[in-house]
Amino acid sequence: MPSVAVRFAEAADMAAVCEIINHYIAATTFNFRTSPQTPDEWIADWTQYDTRYPWLVATRDERVVGIAYATPWKARAAYDWCAEVTVYVAHDCARQGVGRLLYERLFPLLDQQGYHTQVAAIALPNDPSVGVHEAFGFRHVGTLREVGYKQGGWRDVGFWQRRTGSSTQPAAAILPVPQLGA
Repeated sequence: MPSVAVRFAEAADMAAVCEIINHYIAATTFNFRTSPQTPDEWIADWTQYDTRYPWLVATRDERVVGIAYATPWKARAAYDWCAEVTVYVAHDCARQGVGRLLYERLFPLLDQQGYHTQVAAIALPNDPSVGVHEAFGFRHVGTLREVGYKQGGWRDVGFWQRRTGSSTQPAAAILPVPQLGA
């Protein structure tokens, strides 16, 4: 099996990312969107967030086979040290360790930047996503029941949280992604 490389995402990767995500939009209840996204939407989001939040892609034989990224949890300033994290893997590469490789790179970057908390919102049931998040220290902190309706049924969303650093340590400025190096 060819090896997987993980690197920072680029605008040119967003068409492949869009294809990966659109599979989950169309075929699963894991993503609550109900219509496909466009590469331009992904480029706009990546452009908006890529200097403050790391966006990583996994490639195999130069094909993008996964993405992990962080975005703001909420817009208010007090939330600046919290990031929402997401990982998606091409459906034909699922259960091959790609998501784990992406998160092995993403979380040290977020820690280095100074993020204190990461949150994952997981549409339930989704045992693979729960498993990979818990493997990285996330703990279930609550579930909102029947908050989404997709594919003919009401869906729950669970929230998992990962905290780093000391709760008594004051917040420091978040280090921008370009200062992290390659």
